[in-house]
Amino acid sequence: MESETKAKRQTEDMRPLLTIAIPTYNRSRFLKELLSSLFGQLIAEPRVELIISDNASPDETPAVVADYVKRGLRVRYLRNETNVGSGANFLQCFEQAGGKYVWIFADDDIIVPGGVAKILTLLTIEDYALVHVSSYGFRSDYVTERTSDRFGRLAEVIPDGLQFARRIGTMITFISGMIVNKDIYTKIPHPQLTDFVDTSLPQLGWLLPVLASSSNYLYVWERLVAGRNGNRGGWDIEICQIFGVNFERVIQMTLGDRGNIAKELRNSTLRAWFPTTIMAIRLGKSELYEAPNMHEKLVPIFKNNWRYWIYIYPVIKLPLGLAGPWYSMTMFANWLRPIHLRYVFSTTFAYIYSNAATRLGLSTKQIARV
Repeated sequence: MESETKAKRQTEDMRPLLTIAIPTYNRSRFLKELLSSLFGQLIAEPRVELIISDNASPDETPAVVADYVKRGLRVRYLRNETNVGSGANFLQCFEQAGGKYVWIFADDDIIVPGGVAKILTLLTIEDYALVHVSSYGFRSDYVTERTSDRFGRLAEVIPDGLQFARRIGTMITFISGMIVNKDIYTKIPHPQLTDFVDTSLPQLGWLLPVLASSSNYLYVWERLVAGRNGNRGGWDIEICQIFGVNFERVIQMTLGDRGNIAKELRNSTLRAWFPTTIMAIRLGKSELYEAPNMHEKLVPIFKNNWRYWIYIYPVIKLPLGLAGPWYSMTMFANWLRPIHLRYVFSTTFAYIYSNAATRLGLSTKQIARV
């Protein structure tokens, strides 16, 4: 019995704490920049497994990976013989990951220098079901365009899935911003991941079951991820299909009797994500999406939800000169919603992870528990 326990402990010690898995296709220039940012962070870090899943890229991707391997970066490079589609490639990343925690990371985003070390330190403090890592957008230089949390916070522990859903909302769909505890996922009931391959949101196949079935979540306030603006991200269908039809389908498949979480994610998308994206399209500021006949596609799904008629319908149908002010007014009202909660939760910031702050060399006011 003692020998079995010792063997198990040795196996766990050898296992990576974190897998960073990068699905990629035909974007060697962006992948090279990402690997450049990771090289110094991972070259001497045995707790991280790095996987690159190449979906039969016809560009210089194999040469880029080979160059970093030659320089000493430990990479498990998987190259598909044919393009299996982005959803299946994402799924392969998750299935191949051997770490306790899995961070599927887009090939055109960046983990800022020092970001991996901070995440690893946080992951060693206690177990979390999901971790959300805050991000900022950039277009050309992620260093000079970096922004920070205005209050200088590092991270906050959230003990309940509903509170976590309220905090992150539709950002749960941002693949580079989510880390999942794979050990928890494997122990809970969940649908077949292949059912999500065609949704353009395959990551929700493992994120939402964990969100609904566990507790203890971490919200990292410090912006450790730089998200590249202006890339389509491999989507070949428009936003109403993805964040309307498909998102609703995924929610129904994964959340089961956790209707409160489903409602929160759905309403967050209606209150903020859709209005903001639609306004960007109408103003010509978004080259990411095409969204013809938006009302016709969304109303069958949301016609019984008053938020659609307040937040989205006017932004779609009003003349642009009126849609802009309406959007600004509703977004301001939306912003006012959590003010009372902020005051309620402010008292909880007395519960500090002083040990984490000490390890990271940070002020003890930067890590709090709700």
